[in-house]
Amino acid sequence: MNRNIYLKTTPLEKSKEIFFSHLKDFFKDKKTETIAVREALGRITAEPIYARLSSPAFHSCAMDGIMVRAKDTKMAREHEPLILKDNQFIPCDTGDPLISPYDAVLMAEELSEAEAGVKIYKSIHPWENVRPLGEDIIEQDLLFPQSHELKSVDLSVILAAGIQNISVYKKPAIAIIPTGDEIVSGDEALNIGEIIESNTAMFKAMALESGAECKIFPIIPDQLQQLVEIVKQATQDFDVVTIVAGSSAGREDFTVEVAKELGQVFVHGIAIRPGKPAVLAKINEKPFIGLPGYPVSGHIVFNEIIRPILLKKGHRTVEPNPVLQAKLTRPAVSSLQHQEYIRVKVGKINDTYTATPMDRGAGASMSLAQSDGYLIIPQESEGNNRGEEVTVRLHRPFKHNQLANRIVVIGSHDMVLDVINNLFAQAGKNSSLISSHVGSLAGLQSLQAGECHVAPSHLLGKDGRYNNEAMSLFFKGERMAAINIVGRRQGIILPKGNPTKIDKLEDLPGKSMTNRQRGAGTRVLFDYLITQKGFKPTDFIGYEREVTTHLAVALAVKNGDSDFGIGVESAANKLNCDFVYLADEAYEFITYEKNLELPAIQELIRLLKSDLFRNQIKVLGGYETSGSGNVRIYNA
Repeated sequence: MNRNIYLKTTPLEKSKEIFFSHLKDFFKDKKTETIAVREALGRITAEPIYARLSSPAFHSCAMDGIMVRAKDTKMAREHEPLILKDNQFIPCDTGDPLISPYDAVLMAEELSEAEAGVKIYKSIHPWENVRPLGEDIIEQDLLFPQSHELKSVDLSVILAAGIQNISVYKKPAIAIIPTGDEIVSGDEALNIGEIIESNTAMFKAMALESGAECKIFPIIPDQLQQLVEIVKQATQDFDVVTIVAGSSAGREDFTVEVAKELGQVFVHGIAIRPGKPAVLAKINEKPFIGLPGYPVSGHIVFNEIIRPILLKKGHRTVEPNPVLQAKLTRPAVSSLQHQEYIRVKVGKINDTYTATPMDRGAGASMSLAQSDGYLIIPQESEGNNRGEEVTVRLHRPFKHNQLANRIVVIGSHDMVLDVINNLFAQAGKNSSLISSHVGSLAGLQSLQAGECHVAPSHLLGKDGRYNNEAMSLFFKGERMAAINIVGRRQGIILPKGNPTKIDKLEDLPGKSMTNRQRGAGTRVLFDYLITQKGFKPTDFIGYEREVTTHLAVALAVKNGDSDFGIGVESAANKLNCDFVYLADEAYEFITYEKNLELPAIQELIRLLKSDLFRNQIKVLGGYETSGSGNVRIYNA
């Protein structure tokens, strides 16, 4: 009578440490493929996706009505309507291209037919009721970072940006091989001693939830050589291979023998209950796992071992299960030898969560299906008494809880924010920036109102220093923190070749421009510089035309909508424009000092100080990173 008796078991964390240490080359092998965007739902991007085209790709009418020159409508009043002749307007529908020299659209409901043309009752401004080029998407915008999981609306955005095919990570493929002489499919009448094979349906679903492809093999009888041949072939064709059942100490439990013959066994027996009889091995440089035959045992081992492998191989985030504190309604006694997983049902009485232990049998799959989570009792603990507060690891959250690691950012725009987000995602960090571009001034107002964690700002004070005066204005009596992001080169963005021969600030009066919105630090800087030279806003054509990002300024210049704009050098570089340097400035995250304790903020500071960040920023050009990540405290 031959039995695979394991004399000792290995603690779970030690088992995982041993196993994953032997899979480093497996995870380094990054497999990608190019697929049609329309087929990419749920896939993980293998590289950052940048817009190829702007959307809309031309200035377009935002309303049904007529295209007009705004200056032709100046004298129109409701009590004194104006008649436009046929050569002063063109009828248009929503989405029609705006035809030069017309620069605005008058809505159909604001006009009426007249004998010699149309009668209008109000004046309008240039660009009113017009969707400008790049209003939604600007060419070279970062649409999505590397390692981003694509949602349904993402596909529409990518297609609108002129992209038909993208590079994604290949889904890891797992082979699941059910074994056992007593296991049957259940398609025919069940005889005594036969067990319907049902575990693979659960394992396949768990694999799909982990972003993998899965193939379930036909049931294989307990014959060693047949198992060896099938596993040998499976490890050629799949990324991960697992045998279901056959991992225990029975006479016909051959999983460990298969692993020994074809590869290397690292662990046989994990110190958990249920789930002890598991095999962790490597065959053909790929992970091979022997899962216990009992459904609860298999569920625990799959969740603890295989799920992290599939997620990591698929470049998906390995999210820990949510937990909550609850009062135990019955004693939960445990052995000292194992880490025990007790299924519990969670309730809520008044403001207190409760946890009720359920059936503990390894084969009690119904109790697993009905449970809300596990009470995990550590090895060498005898358990918990009734009434004790315990930690429950939930199978899934009761409510949305995915916002904890998001850093809400409202304030000044810069492409550096996109770089930070991409580096977070590329490194597999949970942290991310959720950015709104409203300008430095409005960002500080949002921070004061408790609407964001940090406000990017570069407001120049009268003393020539950045952000101090603004912090004193909004946060008097508070201890504030300014986190250095980058030093930036601001200047004049010009069309390639500089056709208007602009070389300095003094060349700008009389030229047309695209401006940043009120409250933007770039606009504050421009106003400061022209005031020093004795110029007025009216000296510049289009001073009132506002956009909210540096790339939008550069796009307007590149498109010929204006002779120049003011922005950062990196935006000029990105859109292949010329650039005339004007000033250096400090671009900083402003926040309350107490927010420096937030884990996500600490992660952000570490990233800003990293060589990886500095190297990425260097590629953009126009930035200074020697102080990136430095924090200064300011008593407002």
